[in-house]
Amino acid sequence: MQTDLEPDIQVQHAAEWLASAGKTGRATVPDLRSRFGLTALQAIEAIRLANALRLARAR
Repeated sequence: MQTDLEPDIQVQHAAEWLASAGKTGRATVPDLRSRFGLTALQAIEAIRLANALRLARAR
């Protein structure tokens, strides 16, 4: 699987929001899709990026 090293700006915004918001009380993929207008694949990419941001902040 190939990982995009430069995700698009909407994915970055979604990831930053998710990393800071934590749990939203909704299913994450549909929530990101509706809030940021992402495709399902982009939402998954944003989740991966948010997890990486959380790990980096915890160190």
